Amino acid sequence: MSLQTLSAKRFQTKLKATIQSTGRLGFTDKTAKELRFENGSHVKFLSDDESKELYMAKVTGEDEDAFEVRKSGDYFYVATKRLFDELGFDYRKKNIMFDLVRKTLLDEEAGGEVYKMDKRVLLRREKGDADDVEE
Repeated sequence: MSLQTLSAKRFQTKLKATIQSTGRLGFTDKTAKELRFENGSHVKFLSDDESKELYMAKVTGEDEDAFEVRKSGDYFYVATKRLFDELGFDYRKKNIMFDLVRKTLLDEEAGGEVYKMDKRVLLRREKGDADDVEE
């Protein structure tokens, strides 16, 4: 028998990303630190043909299928407007967030550290408040 410690440290940080109203995918500071983002980092997005689930893989080095992670001040983001437009995400009217869940079993196939992107959607309000929306 081989026991593996499921360290509480791994489950302290909730990894999140949000599609901004500009179409950029922005990452919380904690998420950027956990993913070890820096200038020159790259991520690529993958979709499961059957389930339509969306995944993100942090890749090392350049990859022609990957998006460059950019930094503006202390804020890391990916220029994903055209991607999310093609996927039909209404990020102008809805606040679309993703909880990122690590999926190590997919790393080899994807060529990087894979995270399942569990989508949550809220309606945008002019005052900045939001209500849950079922999708």
